[in-house]
Amino acid sequence: MSCIFQHASRANVASHATLQLSLLIGFAVVLIFSSIARLSAQTTSNSQTQPLNGASTYPPPAFSGAASNPTTPPASVTPAGDQSHYFISPGDVLEVSVYGAPDLSQKAAVNSSGDIYMPLINYVHVAGMHVEDAQGVVEQAYFKKGVLKFPHVSIVMTSFSSGVVLMGEVGRPGIYPIVGSGTLFDILAEAGGATANAGQLVTITHKGNIAATQTVFLSSDPLKSLEANVPVQQGDTIIVSKAGVIYVVGEVLAPSGFLMDEKGEYTVMKAVAMAHGLAKFAKPANARIVRRTAGGEQEIPVPLDKILVSKAPDIHMQSNDILFVPSSKGKIAAARTVDVAVALASGLAFYGFYR
Repeated sequence: MSCIFQHASRANVASHATLQLSLLIGFAVVLIFSSIARLSAQTTSNSQTQPLNGASTYPPPAFSGAASNPTTPPASVTPAGDQSHYFISPGDVLEVSVYGAPDLSQKAAVNSSGDIYMPLINYVHVAGMHVEDAQGVVEQAYFKKGVLKFPHVSIVMTSFSSGVVLMGEVGRPGIYPIVGSGTLFDILAEAGGATANAGQLVTITHKGNIAATQTVFLSSDPLKSLEANVPVQQGDTIIVSKAGVIYVVGEVLAPSGFLMDEKGEYTVMKAVAMAHGLAKFAKPANARIVRRTAGGEQEIPVPLDKILVSKAPDIHMQSNDILFVPSSKGKIAAARTVDVAVALASGLAFYGFYR
C-alpha cells in the first residue's frame, strides 16, 4: 500500500513539472513573435523615411505634385501669433524651421533684394509675401531641388523692419509692425499713448497714395472717440499733432499759456475766462492780439470792453496767439491817490488820537 502512494506522489510531481515547462515554452514563443513584429515595423518605418541625396524626408507640402502624408509637425514649429497680414520686407529676420531637419532650420535675414539664403537651395525670394506664402515657396524649392521628398517649413517673424511709422506727440515714436488687423488705437497703445502736449488731430498718410491722406480727430467724448479708431496698414505714416497754445498776459488774474484741446474753437472771451478774469487795473478797451505771421508780428485790436457786454462779436484766436490786456494808467493813478488819501487820513487820525 505504501508503494502505491509513493508511485502516485511521483506521478503528481512529474505532471506539475511538465505543466510549468509548457508554460515557460509558451511564454518564450510569445516573446519571440513580439520581437519579430517590432523589428518588422522598424524596418518598414526606416524604408519609408529613407532620405534623397543624404537628406531626410518630411510630411508633404500643400502644393500639388507631392505625395500625400497625414503626418503633421509638432505644435512647437507653428508660427506664434497672427502674422498673416504682415508683408515680409528687406531687413526682416525670419525664424525658418524645417520639420525633421534641424540642420536646415535657421534664422535668415531678408537682404536688400528681398531674398533669404537657405542651406542646399541657395537664395529664395520672399519679400512682398505673407508668411504663409513664403513657407510654400521655400517648401517648393526644397521639393524641386530634390533635397526633401515631403518638406514642411514653418516661418515666424522675429524682427520687423517695416510697419507703421509713428511720429509726433507720442510716448515712444518709431516703427511698429502690423501683425494682425491693426487699428490706430492699437498702435498708440503700443507707443505709450499721446503726450501731455499732444493735440487732437492725427494725420495718416498711406504708402504709395499720398493724395489719400486721412485726418482723424481724437475727441474727448468716448462715443465719438470710437470713430477715430480707424484701421491702419503696413507702410502708413501716422503723425500725432502737437496741441496749439495760446497765451494771455497783462492785467489778468492768472496769466499763462493754455493748450488748445478743441478744433481751434478758442475765442478772446474763453481765453480771459481761462485766465480767471481781468485784474482791477485792466484797460479792456485797449486789449490786443499779437499774432505771428510769415511777414512778421501783427497786432490785432480787441475791443474787450464791448465784447464783455456783448456789444461786439467775440474774436477767434489761433495757435501761438498772445492776448495782451494792458493796464489803465488812470486806474493806477486813481488807486494811488486813494492810497495816499487813506494813508494821510490814517496819519491824521493817529496824530489826533495821541495829541
